[in-house]
Amino acid sequence: MKHKGLSIFLVIALVLAATVGFASSVAAEERNYEFVVITHSASIDFWVPLVKGAQDAAATISAAHPDVNITVRHTGPPLFDVAEQRNIMENVIESGVDGIISTLPDPTAFDAPVQMALDRGIPFIATNADAGPDNPRLAYVGQRDYDAGRVLGQTLIDHIGTEGKVAVGTEDLCHTSLAQRLEGVLSILDQYPGIDYTVLQTTADLTQGASIFETWLIGNPDADAIISVDANTQAHGVVLRNLGLKGEVISGGWDLVPTTLENIREGYTLFTIDQQPYTQGFYPVMQLFLYLEYGIAPGDVDSGAGVVTPDNVDEVLELAERGYR
Repeated sequence: MKHKGLSIFLVIALVLAATVGFASSVAAEERNYEFVVITHSASIDFWVPLVKGAQDAAATISAAHPDVNITVRHTGPPLFDVAEQRNIMENVIESGVDGIISTLPDPTAFDAPVQMALDRGIPFIATNADAGPDNPRLAYVGQRDYDAGRVLGQTLIDHIGTEGKVAVGTEDLCHTSLAQRLEGVLSILDQYPGIDYTVLQTTADLTQGASIFETWLIGNPDADAIISVDANTQAHGVVLRNLGLKGEVISGGWDLVPTTLENIREGYTLFTIDQQPYTQGFYPVMQLFLYLEYGIAPGDVDSGAGVVTPDNVDEVLELAERGYR
């Protein structure tokens, strides 16, 4: 995966370098592009590196093309709400922006507005969460959720073995990416008859999610692990602290929000899956620019499935403080 990421950056660098000479050989004509990033649950810390990646890509382009000015704006519903996100998307389209980068966390709800954008000449790239196969978006930049879910499931088995009682949390059973991650996790757990698992719908509210996990653990004193396929992983620490279960119940999950990383450092959580959201902002801005300027068609990019553990958490925390992880 590292080699693939490096090759993509190299292609981008070569394209930008090749166009500098052309840009300087013609009379400079200032071009202004407005790109909007739309995300579900827009108030959570997870999006900080994604937005930084988008802004860094815009700055990189402007450095190579002084006559190009790209602004990046982030918006979305504070919590997971498909209807509200669709309304926001439609308003962004009506405003006449130059490009849209958006999560599509529902199989069909965003098909019509994405087509509306394309019909109006606004290129549209999905990021982080993809829709169903019929969505007309030009490309998807993000994790292969089913495969990443299998990584989480196998990492859990590596820690608890082939027998044990586990709770698997998900914020929303209808969320496209979360459903695929959950399917991947369960495809691993189902291989082992000795694994007794319960799927919990924890909601996007961290306080409610913590309460749901805590109630389950109290009712299952023989539990071996709790895992989440989303940023609710950060609620595990407070649950294990409240119940005095540090070191007795394994915690694992998803994403690199600061609380989860601190929980790993402090020994409450053992592992979390990293989908590298910085790249989920960086690559789409690059692709929108290349498409608008040169007609280069956007393509899908897998942002990977790294695993953060106590062995590498300090390095990741340092990068997180700088907005990259």
